[in-house]
Amino acid sequence: MDLGDLQSLVAERRRLDLAILDSISRVDWRESGYLHLWQFLMDALRVGRREAKQLETQVSLLCPKIGITGQVIPAKLPAARAAMAEGAISTEHVTRIAKTVAAVPDEHADQVEADLAELAREFNPAQLARLGKRRVDALNPDGAEPDDPTVVEAQNILDLQECEDGSLEGRFKLGAETAAVLRPLLSSLTAPQPSDDRTVVERQGDALAEVIRFAADSGKAPIEGGERPHIAVTVSLETLQTAIGKATLDDARWMTPEQARRFACDAEIIPVVLGSKSQPIDIGESKRLADKRLRRALAIRDQGCAVPGCERTPNQCHAHHIQHWADGGATRLDNMVLVCQFHHRLIHHAGWTVHMDNGLPVFTKPPWAQTAA
Repeated sequence: MDLGDLQSLVAERRRLDLAILDSISRVDWRESGYLHLWQFLMDALRVGRREAKQLETQVSLLCPKIGITGQVIPAKLPAARAAMAEGAISTEHVTRIAKTVAAVPDEHADQVEADLAELAREFNPAQLARLGKRRVDALNPDGAEPDDPTVVEAQNILDLQECEDGSLEGRFKLGAETAAVLRPLLSSLTAPQPSDDRTVVERQGDALAEVIRFAADSGKAPIEGGERPHIAVTVSLETLQTAIGKATLDDARWMTPEQARRFACDAEIIPVVLGSKSQPIDIGESKRLADKRLRRALAIRDQGCAVPGCERTPNQCHAHHIQHWADGGATRLDNMVLVCQFHHRLIHHAGWTVHMDNGLPVFTKPPWAQTAA
């Protein structure tokens, strides 16, 4: 049986798959306003969530990247990349190799990756997984070391690191008593909505964000500097209107004008009027841009996030000004729309637009997300 053409075509497809991954790795997608690469790929390439996440994972494994100082950081799996560049192995092989490498001790990782990349030339992914398990069993037969019961660890740990964009990342551990308090707070907020495309981890993250907001709005949070916890943003009207410049937070950190505009859509606003030399000349009282009656009317009209296909409920949404109030937009029903946090970000940062048509909001994606490649 002559399989020459078929094997050549499959090898070419594998080389093309790697070229696609390299092309994705060079796209400056963070400028698009999306939080995750896979979310950007879903709209940019019109692929499903599963395929988009697989592409993101493969990019992280096979593609070199540029470090903060400009240095080239090699691919995590260089031997697998070389084999795929030859058309000898597939992305599924790469997934199995990555899983095995992650399970062996660090000092053996490079050798195991090289060995499995060579074996992948002869065996299919399922067979390779079994061969990989043998390597794991041989190199780490006892598994992870058990915890020392004589060591008394802290019950509650929170280790946070601030990212360049102002976000926080880290890890935490809660003792059994605190965990028992947190679980019911999260449970009602983590249930998936119909057609919900969030993972469990993402739903839990959104639920924790809601718990934090509830705590901040409860009026019972501890006082610091004579005030309850709040977010104060100082920004000139000109900066809001032109999107040129920076907005400053109370702690001297800063955010972009677009982020400030998103904050201002549905937040407690304390107006600070700045003079020509940026000195504060008037400080107003806190006011809510969308009051309870307007929020209720928006909930009745939009029934949650107004973006087609989104199932976020009204209490999970922000009240967005279609024409921003800094540009003269009025705080009234025909100039406002309910959007969830994710779609609110896309409107402010990714080129999405919204307008009213016969009293109902209509959304338009940016051109790059509409046109076929």
